[in-house]
Amino acid sequence: MAEPARQVKTAIQQKAWLQLANMSWLGSTIRAGLLQEFGNPLRAFTASKAELLKVKGWDHIRLERFLSTAAKTEPICTSELLEQKETRMVCFDDDEYPPLLREIPDSPPVLFIKGEISNPAAPALAIVGARNGTQMGYDLARDFAFRLAAAGFTIVSGLALGIDTHAHRGALEAEATTVAVLANGPDVIYPRGNRRIRDAILKKGAIISEYPPGVIARPWHFPVRNRIISGMCLATLVVEASARSGSLITARLAAEQNREVFALPGISGSTTSEGTLSLIEEGATLVTSPDELIEHYGELLPEKKLLEKSDDFEDLTDEEKKLLAAMASEPVSIDRLLESGWPRDRLFSLLLQLEMRDYLVKLQGNTYQTRNKHR
Repeated sequence: MAEPARQVKTAIQQKAWLQLANMSWLGSTIRAGLLQEFGNPLRAFTASKAELLKVKGWDHIRLERFLSTAAKTEPICTSELLEQKETRMVCFDDDEYPPLLREIPDSPPVLFIKGEISNPAAPALAIVGARNGTQMGYDLARDFAFRLAAAGFTIVSGLALGIDTHAHRGALEAEATTVAVLANGPDVIYPRGNRRIRDAILKKGAIISEYPPGVIARPWHFPVRNRIISGMCLATLVVEASARSGSLITARLAAEQNREVFALPGISGSTTSEGTLSLIEEGATLVTSPDELIEHYGELLPEKKLLEKSDDFEDLTDEEKKLLAAMASEPVSIDRLLESGWPRDRLFSLLLQLEMRDYLVKLQGNTYQTRNKHR
């Protein structure tokens, strides 16, 4: 599909958008309401008090401040800075602005973007989860992202360490589009350990933020940022989450935005499954396979692709296949394998060989599970 045409704004129009972006005191809901009512900030800046009152949420102090100072507000950044940092400004009325994001009540007036959202109308799906997840969770995030991206979804996440990183990586391995939504300026590399994957995302997708270049991440930026992750997507999938995980904020924002929420059940008793199990109890849809999501949204995809699973075990002996099958559905302890009849010396040898060949992963407590392999 051809890239959306980019609207060229005059210097006066650009300044007005950057001024509105700098009015955080106004509140995100009123700013979005102004754009829903007037279409662009220039019209809002010249509106009468009666016209402005059509927008919900005003109080007397904010309304009077807006009337007296709006057109004099300093832009949140300069056009020169954007050019210097190779960052584009995408406004609420631009074709490149994610269409679903326009629908939420507190959509940002401006997004600062590096890279390309080549098809903003493509179905986007958020994959989020714990920063300190398990290897099994990381494998699942990567596998889900790979298969969903290959089926036609744009994968959206927050470029945090942990589940986010592996979700982006899976989409990149599928040579598909992935979008990282940041809690800092798009030129700021955070976390530092994700520099390499950030660079890879810029080749196949985009980095976006409502914060202009140079802004560093503050703790309160992350929950605010999460409304963009969920808002630009038709659904949010939570892979792993502790009881107090920030990814639960994204899931609950998605529900408030009338978007669907999906969650993986995880392992009963694991702290990284507490959040996802809580979401399922609250009404999130339990999923165990990416094919379930592909089937659910099949009509929205450019071409319904239930990826055929190749025989990942074609280079294995029957004995190795039998052992992997025993660990395919859930983690299994060594004691349990021994109790099922595996000879100790032979079992340890097989586990070591399969782990070295990347067919299984060793988890806490001397447990093992077959690794999801898609490469």
